[in-house]
Amino acid sequence: MKWIAHHKKIFWIIPIIFITLIFTIILLNAKDNVFKADLIVVLGNKVSPSGIPSRGLAVRLNKAIEIYQQGYAPRILVSGGTGKEGFNEAIAMSNYLIARGIPSSAIIRDTEGVNTRATANNTYLYMQKNHLQSAIIVSQYYHIARTKLAFKRAGIKKIGQASPDYISGKDFFSVIRELFGYPVYWLNIK
Repeated sequence: MKWIAHHKKIFWIIPIIFITLIFTIILLNAKDNVFKADLIVVLGNKVSPSGIPSRGLAVRLNKAIEIYQQGYAPRILVSGGTGKEGFNEAIAMSNYLIARGIPSSAIIRDTEGVNTRATANNTYLYMQKNHLQSAIIVSQYYHIARTKLAFKRAGIKKIGQASPDYISGKDFFSVIRELFGYPVYWLNIK
């Protein structure tokens, strides 16, 4: 009986941890925090087989354009790898920005940003090389907590955040993925 009573207490802890993680991942990071920064960093996402950014990636890029045009940062770093479609996300993102009036001289392409950690590390190296101190990350709301953690671990201390006002049916699965991804990054397992 003591064993059952003890395990009932443990079963209550699991939902509390789950709710706490959801709160951390979504609610605390859903609000934009933009300020005058050295750099806007847009994390990659799927590119269509024709080389056009997916809807989810396009709204990230539109958010970066908005922040750039409001004068919060003079440069936009786009980061992504080559997906199964055969297009590099960073190049597709750069083309999208240029087509919408962002000067190519204001765009930095990180074509090796194959995941969030790689993007954070590559951004840190770029910032160190160019004596930059601050960045505003742009991604979907559910991705912000893990991205901020990766950027802090890479050595970037002053981090702002912005997310597009866009929700899709895939968000449910993305939030579940982040429930596992955040602890993996936090524990530095992967």
